[in-house]
Amino acid sequence: MRHLDDHSNVNLPLNDLLFLAGDSMPNRCVGGSTPGAPCGSICGSSGTCPGGTCTNDTGRCTDTGAVCCGDGDCGAGTCETGACVGGANIGKGCITDADCPGSTCKTFIQVCPVCNPGTNTCNGGPNNGLACTPQSLNPNGDYPTSHECPPPSSLAIGSLGIAFLLDTGTLTNTAIDVPGGPGVGQANVFCGYCKNGTTNQFARKCGGVSSGSDCTCTVGTACTPSCAPGPGTTTGACLPVTCNPANGNTDCTAAIGHQQCGQRTSGAFTNTAVARTIVETGASATGVTVGGAPVASTLVSIFCIPPSYNLLVDSAGDLPGPGAVALFGNAQLLP
Repeated sequence: MRHLDDHSNVNLPLNDLLFLAGDSMPNRCVGGSTPGAPCGSICGSSGTCPGGTCTNDTGRCTDTGAVCCGDGDCGAGTCETGACVGGANIGKGCITDADCPGSTCKTFIQVCPVCNPGTNTCNGGPNNGLACTPQSLNPNGDYPTSHECPPPSSLAIGSLGIAFLLDTGTLTNTAIDVPGGPGVGQANVFCGYCKNGTTNQFARKCGGVSSGSDCTCTVGTACTPSCAPGPGTTTGACLPVTCNPANGNTDCTAAIGHQQCGQRTSGAFTNTAVARTIVETGASATGVTVGGAPVASTLVSIFCIPPSYNLLVDSAGDLPGPGAVALFGNAQLLP
């Protein structure tokens, strides 16, 4: 990293773990020695809460605010997975803030275990009840999450390796038109991955090598026996095959069945293929000194997000494709 008052860059490669989960805590303890802890595995079931009460944390009726697990529990109203935190409809079921005049709608859905700041223990997940340190902010009054309180490993669906290079300068990435190979070509390609140009399915190979064996293991994990040493295989994890759009389809020649270089959708950040250039402008912490006051700075990055090979994730996130970020903050040099 160079001096912050000049031009700086920070390399923070990310490994984004993906989990496919629903509401991890349909019921939670109120009061007692384990406040916030999960109790009961399904909505409405009872559970153990020493000195406290196992309370429905799934839904509230829109007409009365009564606890509910489905519309059948709500007479003339419906059962929704949120409740108004104030206003005229305080405590009543809601979907959006529009259902709560003068207030907001707070969801009951907790897809991730949380680190209870009152007890410094995990609520939910495989580390339920173990010590943790709250790490994230708690928007809407919800408990913060923590890497010490992971979701169950059985819900993992893969990982996304992202080259996250942050810079205080101005970054520019211009797309490239890739000619047709075995399938149709693609305009405005920022991020290259070997794919089938007709079906838009992306290659998954041992070690991420175009000539490697096909594999179907969870992305980013050790893949055995598919990627074990042996004839025609490449030792390593099951990974997407990257390619440089500037080379056309050359980098994908050996990826039989996936010989087109491209991304899921042309362009960036829109469902139309018009984006040609991405520009992110950072700002150095000019004038920062050792022991001095914090100085405002902006770190920016343009990067590629690989496919997860999960239909729900890739269709919702339009993956693989480009990403961009600008992080605003203050830089300070301590003696």
